[in-house]
Amino acid sequence: MEFAFLFDQPGLMTLLTLVLGGVLIGYLIGALPGFDITTGVALMLPLSYVMEQSHALAFFSAMYCAGVFGGSITAILFRIPGTSESVMSAVEGHPFTQSGQAARALGLAVLCSGLAGVLATCVLIGLAPWLASLALKFGPGDYAALGVLGCAAVIAGSGGNLRKGVLALSLGLLVSTVGADPFSGEPRFVVSNELRDGVGLIPAIIGLFAAGDVLWRLLVSDIPGVSADRVDAQLNTLQSLKDWAAVRWTFARAWLLGLATGVLPGAGASSAAFLAHSVESRISPGRRSFGQGSLHGLAAPETAKNAAAVGSLIPLLALGIPGSGTAAVILGAFEIHNLQVGPLLFAHQPAVVSTIFFAVMLANVLFVVTSPFVIRPFARMTRLPYPFMATMILTLSVGGCLATGGVAAAQVMLGFAVVGVCLRLLNIPLAPVILGVVLGPIIELYTRRGLLLSDGHVGSVFSSSISVSLLAASLLLVLLPAIGSQWWRRREASSASGER
Repeated sequence: MEFAFLFDQPGLMTLLTLVLGGVLIGYLIGALPGFDITTGVALMLPLSYVMEQSHALAFFSAMYCAGVFGGSITAILFRIPGTSESVMSAVEGHPFTQSGQAARALGLAVLCSGLAGVLATCVLIGLAPWLASLALKFGPGDYAALGVLGCAAVIAGSGGNLRKGVLALSLGLLVSTVGADPFSGEPRFVVSNELRDGVGLIPAIIGLFAAGDVLWRLLVSDIPGVSADRVDAQLNTLQSLKDWAAVRWTFARAWLLGLATGVLPGAGASSAAFLAHSVESRISPGRRSFGQGSLHGLAAPETAKNAAAVGSLIPLLALGIPGSGTAAVILGAFEIHNLQVGPLLFAHQPAVVSTIFFAVMLANVLFVVTSPFVIRPFARMTRLPYPFMATMILTLSVGGCLATGGVAAAQVMLGFAVVGVCLRLLNIPLAPVILGVVLGPIIELYTRRGLLLSDGHVGSVFSSSISVSLLAASLLLVLLPAIGSQWWRRREASSASGER
């Protein structure tokens, strides 16, 4: 990609300012209990309307990269994961705080996260254009099979909640069918004229993640609180480099695992963090101290989640398939600016793609450079009363929807907020719902287009080597977790019997 043109733009300072702003807001949203980065990006989506398209996408990309790390601040300092990706960081990082070494844990977390993001961005720059050029050869059946692969990855990423993951995905697929038929124009499941064009992605996202989270916490869950204890969070760069050198092989393994997980459509950074920690707890030389405050145990999830966050942008940009729930939310920013993600984006909007690459790389560098200055004040912000934050979130949610789609969009948002509370009551994950809304039209549109071109012969639609490979990979993704779980149980049983 060419980046020289960026420095000839009259809006370069605006771009740099927005990237820095995205990093700081991402830090804040990730650090505040009750928020997560998916909620934060969803809440900020209406701001896209007042930004130039490439600047808006740069802002949200930077916010995503910094926000994935931001949750580690409260996780390490107060054992309160600011985001779901930071749960294992709370387990491994908070013992350092209890022993007076909070700065050491935060320094290693910042360095692992930033370096993982920078290296993953290099892969993004090299791999995404190649995937986009490959996707130009795709036929209708290949795109439909790619959508099926995305669904399979969502199911595989559900882990122990396989049935609930399938249920959430199915709900999203069902929602995607609401509106006019893409071929005949006949209304489907349209209970009011406002839904004739389908369920808006942006109000659905804001309702499910932002407003729904507030309703859940105020009506059902406990309102988050934090410790008032003061902690020393003055980072020591030299100590961080020494600690990173001690865990460099853990970093390498977790980075590869996180990147691979992020590239899979629908898997996300949370899955990568848990998976990397689980793998390292079995093979790391420091596994005996896992759960009690381990540098290896902290480095693994911090590295994996940021590698996965950047990796999730690869299928989003190159193929139009979001690699995580937050990537699906960022897809809303593309829709606001009428940009079609996928291979044609690289051909028709190379400046937009280059700007995103530049923003992601700069964001990962900036949140490492700025971390010594922002961690301490952001840690103090975690003491804001949650009712104050809840009022702000609901006001922005309703106001943003009214501005983007009028009363109808606000009604859809509130409806999805109620749905979000119901899903949380049933312990059903939310991200697969949005991914189903995104993947459903892809599968339907290209399958039906292929059937029209092949006179209704299903075999002809999925006869290419690409579609066959993608469908085989989908089947493998669904079956592999069950096979791997059985294999691991047998291995542990045989090891236990051998010890006796």
